[in-house]
Amino acid sequence: MQNEIIKPAKYFSEVEKSVLLALVEKYRYVLECKKSDARTIALKQRTWQALAHEYNSQPSVSLRDFKQLKKCWENIKARTKKIMAHERREKSPPEEDSEYQPDASSQESFVVSNRELCDEEKELIHFPVCEGTSQPEPSCSDVRIAADKNYRSKASQESALKKMHEEEHHQQMSILQLQLIQMNEVHVAKIQQIERECEMAEEEHRIKMEVLNKKKMYWERKLQTITKEWPVSSFNRPFPNSP
Repeated sequence: MQNEIIKPAKYFSEVEKSVLLALVEKYRYVLECKKSDARTIALKQRTWQALAHEYNSQPSVSLRDFKQLKKCWENIKARTKKIMAHERREKSPPEEDSEYQPDASSQESFVVSNRELCDEEKELIHFPVCEGTSQPEPSCSDVRIAADKNYRSKASQESALKKMHEEEHHQQMSILQLQLIQMNEVHVAKIQQIERECEMAEEEHRIKMEVLNKKKMYWERKLQTITKEWPVSSFNRPFPNSP
């Protein structure tokens, strides 16, 4: 029975999408890089090719090239953005007035009395007062707003710094994984080249041995012919006396 050629399915199954999403997450810091220089574009191209190679080695998936996988990922990402935008529109209340209303939940860590806040924060936050002027001291609400801003600024800086270090680490890991894949491909190519050279050397050796065997047979037959025409006993006869 002849083996039937299985054509890849037109649409991705849920299992295939799960495999693709896991691999994209693995190489996300390369594939989702915002840079557009030639080096980054080439790195993304090689990463998609490596991702396709790893994808096709998984069980229960149809063979796909990297262009199909990239297109599927772009479609998934576009649908996800559309769904998230729709959910945000449904959750956001109608804008009845344009005045700024602070979020009460964001102020939970600062719910203290004005007197306590003034007593604790006046030593930490100093507002410059010019000499010779009658500038009033800041109110407790001003102190609370300044403390809130300082806290939020410091927390956001620490969060951004931590995220940046994590992204650098993941990007380095993705690049190392890609380099390992490339080194493995080079190693496999070298082994295949050595195997081809060995096969060629064996074939060349076989041909040389055939030529040598033919020469040997030729000279053996030649020797037999000479031996028949000139037997060894004829050389043992005494030479006739000269007159």
